[in-house]
Amino acid sequence: MIEYYRFYEVEKLINQGKFDQALVELRSLQKLYIELAQENAKLRVQLHDLEDVLSISRNIIFDGDAYWIISGGQKQGPFCPRCYHENGDLIRMNIEKRLDAYDKSIWTCPHCQFTAEPEIEIDTAQAPAPKAKIIPFMQ
Repeated sequence: MIEYYRFYEVEKLINQGKFDQALVELRSLQKLYIELAQENAKLRVQLHDLEDVLSISRNIIFDGDAYWIISGGQKQGPFCPRCYHENGDLIRMNIEKRLDAYDKSIWTCPHCQFTAEPEIEIDTAQAPAPKAKIIPFMQ
């Protein structure tokens, strides 16, 4: 923490004509200020990261099959429950339509291969976009 009385000492040294001593004291205060500014910047980054974690923890829900994040009033996900429980990682699961009599979806984690067959279907319009876009070549 900056010791404010040192600024008064610098002023007193200048008034007494002791400019060299005042300069030494000012350089010391400058070094202290730079250290405090660096520490402040680091703490701001840490605070921002903690606010992000807190925001996620307040907006994450588990529906029995997967985790979901509520963002902007919309449900984002599904996220793998195994990856979240083991490492705290939010890995979005791939949604694959099964072609059988029930026409249900299978959710698969690309990281740990966890698979879920949810009881409820999600709207495929809200499903995440594919990871790659295929652009056909012109003929």
